[in-house]
Amino acid sequence: MIFILLSMVAEINAFSPPLLIDVHVEIDQERLIISYKIDHFQEGINVEINIFQKYSKQMIPIENNALNGSYGFISHEEDYKIYIDLSSLPDDFSLEHYICFPKLTFEGRIYYEMIKFKKGKHPAVIQEGVKGQKNTVEFYISKFEVSNQQFAEFINNDGYESYDCWNVRKGLMRNTEVGWFFQGKYCYSSPRMWDLTLGEYWENAPSNFKFGPVTMMSWFEANACCHWMGGSLPELSQIQICFAQDSYENSQAHNPVCCDISESGGYKLHFIESNVGEWIIAPPDSRTSECGPGCKEMFYLLNDNNNFSDYPVIGMSCPLFCNENLGFRLVIVPGK
Repeated sequence: MIFILLSMVAEINAFSPPLLIDVHVEIDQERLIISYKIDHFQEGINVEINIFQKYSKQMIPIENNALNGSYGFISHEEDYKIYIDLSSLPDDFSLEHYICFPKLTFEGRIYYEMIKFKKGKHPAVIQEGVKGQKNTVEFYISKFEVSNQQFAEFINNDGYESYDCWNVRKGLMRNTEVGWFFQGKYCYSSPRMWDLTLGEYWENAPSNFKFGPVTMMSWFEANACCHWMGGSLPELSQIQICFAQDSYENSQAHNPVCCDISESGGYKLHFIESNVGEWIIAPPDSRTSECGPGCKEMFYLLNDNNNFSDYPVIGMSCPLFCNENLGFRLVIVPGK
């Protein structure tokens, strides 16, 4: 009876989201066409389209009468398409100067496109000049780092007060509740430099574009947000596999928030080799030392706009560490 009850609690606490994949954007003579697919469809999915000018980041409003196809609350289909009349867009509209991408919302959580990797062996970049293969279960990884807008929904849905989100995977640290301990000790309520009295909490943060990567948060906060979204931080092997992929996932034509680094030092957004560093999960090894009550130093991807590299450069730091150039990405393993 106790086992059954515990199983029921685990099932209730589990959250499995639908996944937005295979997004393509093209233009014909009259329309902008956005196609996409949904894996693990569930009722209650809402799909919206975002368009903004790439370099100014100015949002482009879209009237409902200019839209046709699969948007808003959608029903189950094999493939989905959204059509937008070009006459409703700026006169200089092009995919070179404007970014267009869908956003999926489900049960208060926001998701952008995910990249799917099937179970099996995949090419992987292990370190500089060393390539190999990695075995993996099927997984999905967010094409872009988790954004300010996505993280804000974690806050708005009481993610900082949700005990289950803060648990650390068993075996990773000596105390699985250490994240919750530090959340209480330091009264975390948002990333550093966010102001919850503002309409856009991130307005005064170093990364202050709504679709830009959330930064200035500890490993524990990134880990909790990923759990809330139904996934986890990436494993080192998953990052190594991503580095072996072709340039599609880093293409400016498909990257919703990428732009060149500005003269004032703005971010070069969402390239895994060169955008912001990213917190990851790596198995404990002899290099990992304890740095607090029950916790250990954690690994992170050092690659950022100041440390560009075509192989994953890994650093290690206290999980309470944060800075303006360190974010994270989401991984979802179906059925886990």
